[in-house]
Amino acid sequence: MEPPEEVEIQRLPENLFDLNAVDQCILRDRNGQATTFKSAREGSTCIIVFIRHFIDYVAKEYVEDFSKIFPRHLEGSNVKIIVIGCAPSRFIAPFCDETNFEHSMFCDSKRIIHKCLGLYDYPQNSLSNEVSPHVKSTAFSGFFRTVWRGIKSQVEQGDSLQQGGQLIIDQDGKILFFHRDSHPLDHTPINDLLHAANLPRIDFLCNFPIKDV
Repeated sequence: MEPPEEVEIQRLPENLFDLNAVDQCILRDRNGQATTFKSAREGSTCIIVFIRHFIDYVAKEYVEDFSKIFPRHLEGSNVKIIVIGCAPSRFIAPFCDETNFEHSMFCDSKRIIHKCLGLYDYPQNSLSNEVSPHVKSTAFSGFFRTVWRGIKSQVEQGDSLQQGGQLIIDQDGKILFFHRDSHPLDHTPINDLLHAANLPRIDFLCNFPIKDV
């Protein structure tokens, strides 16, 4: 008797959200200029990172590691990195300066794109003790860093409960990777995103800026 035929299960999450609806979502850049998500991502394979509020220490340290990949070193690969927050757009420039982030950053303060993607609007229960390779602060020191940054800002810079996610779309609109963060430390390691986008992994533990990918 012949063994049963193996059937490959399609695990790519194309059907988990309506890309056409997401493409129509309006984002704003650091100058408050509006653009659609489709216009922001077209023409390249895009690693798109949705972060929590700008005051959150986890989001800050995650973005700081993306800053070690300089845009000029991605030019030949036709890959670009986009970060999308849920704060008012006027906070983009200060956050980019604070994290040395040179890639594209947009905001959707109404969180419409977050809802279209089904990103969690509050932390989910998790039984795992996950540790992010990109977060250097302890929970104790990170909490006080967040509080101090909030005191200095005196303004909320995004919804404090909104969770993030990571999405990779190629230039033809094919979804290569999608992950919804269930809690702040649940973000995808950057090297896993680079691998999914066909880029080599890099060493984030070095004490010097990344000079090539």
